[in-house]
Amino acid sequence: AMLHAARRARGSLASRAAPRRQQPVAAGAARAAPYASSASDDEASALAFIVERGYEPRLASAVIATLKDPSGWGARDGELLKTAEQLAGAWEIGADAGLGALAAAVEREMAETAGKAPVSVVIYPASGERPFTVNALEGQTLRDVCESGVDGGARILREYLECACSGVMACSTCHVYVREDWFDPANAGDSGGKLGPASEEEQDMLDLAFEPNERSRLGCQIVLSREKDGLAVSLPPGAHNLFDEFGGDRDM
Repeated sequence: AMLHAARRARGSLASRAAPRRQQPVAAGAARAAPYASSASDDEASALAFIVERGYEPRLASAVIATLKDPSGWGARDGELLKTAEQLAGAWEIGADAGLGALAAAVEREMAETAGKAPVSVVIYPASGERPFTVNALEGQTLRDVCESGVDGGARILREYLECACSGVMACSTCHVYVREDWFDPANAGDSGGKLGPASEEEQDMLDLAFEPNERSRLGCQIVLSREKDGLAVSLPPGAHNLFDEFGGDRDM
């Protein structure tokens, strides 16, 4: 089972994208492009560069607007591509220099503007320490909150969950246990206010998780909604990182 899941995980990286991110282009492709010669070319090139880093076009456009905003970044015409590249950092090796954080903040503002309801999740550490709360918006996954949340709870959660595969369900590092009061074994589709058991595909990854049980779920597959406000999950006492154990690449 472990070998089967490992092979499927590697294939998943090449075929599926995370909710917010698309698959980035090959390393070096955008670096070879020359800087734009006009303001309109510069904006188009900056937009293309951000999309090539894996961000959806609508979010990339909003990031460009934020960079141009005089009250914020105030990037001048002709400097958008250069600014975007500086923020992307050494993206080829996953060393982001601020583009990810900016995109996360812009995405959250877009969600709030769209009227998405706030949702809270209570996290119980395995160590028995005091539970803490993370704040999210409906439509986000628990993994999204871990990656882009800006409150204190999200920062603490990042210390516990590695989320190694960038949310493409190709690892088990975002493994959590749904608290008994929030679990319904008959709710296969996670409808309403409770979570049900993992799908067959999700279970393939959970088979590789640290001490899974019948209420185990992957954080990247827990989609938050108004009905799930106050959802409670527990963290496992450890994690198995598929990429470390089988030598797979984290970003492809």
